[in-house]
Amino acid sequence: MQGSGPEPYVLKRVGGTYSCSCPAWRNQKGAGGVMRTCKHLKALRGEAAELARMGGDSKAFYAGGSSVAGAAPSASAAAAAASGDDPTIEKSVTLANSWDRKSDVQGWLLSEKLDGMRCIYDGAGGLWTRSGKPIAAPASLVDALPKGTALDGELWLGRGKFQETMSVVRRMDAPPHEWAKVTYTVFDAPRAPGGIESRLAAAKTALASSAAAAPPAAAGAAAPPRVELLPQEVCRGREHVLERLAEVEQAGGEGLMLRHPSAAHRGGRTSELLKVKSFKDDEALVVGHEPGKGKHAGRLGALACRDREGKAFKVGTGFTDAQRESPPPVGAVVTFNFFERTNAGVPRFPSFNRVRPDVSAAEFA
Repeated sequence: MQGSGPEPYVLKRVGGTYSCSCPAWRNQKGAGGVMRTCKHLKALRGEAAELARMGGDSKAFYAGGSSVAGAAPSASAAAAAASGDDPTIEKSVTLANSWDRKSDVQGWLLSEKLDGMRCIYDGAGGLWTRSGKPIAAPASLVDALPKGTALDGELWLGRGKFQETMSVVRRMDAPPHEWAKVTYTVFDAPRAPGGIESRLAAAKTALASSAAAAPPAAAGAAAPPRVELLPQEVCRGREHVLERLAEVEQAGGEGLMLRHPSAAHRGGRTSELLKVKSFKDDEALVVGHEPGKGKHAGRLGALACRDREGKAFKVGTGFTDAQRESPPPVGAVVTFNFFERTNAGVPRFPSFNRVRPDVSAAEFA
């Protein structure tokens, strides 16, 4: 794996022992690498798998450094780490604004907001995160996707299973039976012409043709990940949105998405794609740790964060005891909930939600 130096690092596995030739791995204590890790092993296997391999020892886990995807690299390290990435993907991805609950959305397409990892299929066999990093999906999934039709969707396992999903799809060595639990749910065909209904019709036709041409699975082989279109319905207005939002959240869902019916696809953040939740949320870069006081003395008190607009603020609530003992490292991207922003643009009453290893720290440069 390419690191910050001119020569790539060598990752090995002997039995259940993993090792890396990088200095961070070599300079840690531990016999035979059993209790050692580094950001390259985390990028290869996924953070959840590495933490489990180390017996849940979070202090030893974080001693190995932040994962490659979550770290804030220097300019030279970023250039080296970019090998294999596709910078054009990030520019092509549509990102949602929040619905203000006043704008007229009658006639828009309404669907559930999935709690998984964004996955862009380039139409030529490549699967990518929204920041343009390759996804090590099994051949059975790639083979099930149509050649020549780019798709946008979400890899997910179901409501409330974000961390479980990430533990599978971010690994480079996840076994086929783990991927068999995953569904690639498609909600757009970004290169198809026309509005969202035309693009979804193109996706449906392409997926049907691909499924019809797929060879039968080999005997004894793990089932391939499922590929399906996300159900959509035509919005009847504000009350319809709030009604469906209550139903989805009651069932454990994250929220809703609204898509403008006639707008052509375009990359970047746009008000032609809106997210709907009972609370507002956003992402921020962790830039420091504030020590705790009182009952939190000796552990995390608050995360010092910076958002995409450069606004600095602290997140001091929403953490479990385990997260305060081993907080998200500096350079990680986190999602936080809040009520509103002040006139200066600072979020009021921010509360920690979760780490977002699928979002690049480079978005906050």
